[in-house]
Amino acid sequence: MRSVALSLLFVLLAGARGGPQARADPEPAGTYVVECAFSHPAYSGRCGVTETTPRSTPPKEACEAILSCLNDSRCSGKTYCNATTLRGGWTLEEAKEKTD
Repeated sequence: MRSVALSLLFVLLAGARGGPQARADPEPAGTYVVECAFSHPAYSGRCGVTETTPRSTPPKEACEAILSCLNDSRCSGKTYCNATTLRGGWTLEEAKEKTD
């Protein structure tokens, strides 16, 4: 039991020192960040949304999923565009992979 505790302590200390295992990737493997821009006649300006999505999903498809929520009055589980309650009438203006 003591050797398990010491091993765990070693791993924690190595991570605290910034060892190789402490490096966190900004996104999980197999994913990327998509940037979407939406507009609505009653919304001031454009709404920008960034979301992590599987690498297998093209940017336009990922943004269309968000657009579907914005245009569905039953979609209240997600909040976009400063938590707007506007549902319906949204248009996808731009969909692209985020680059740093």
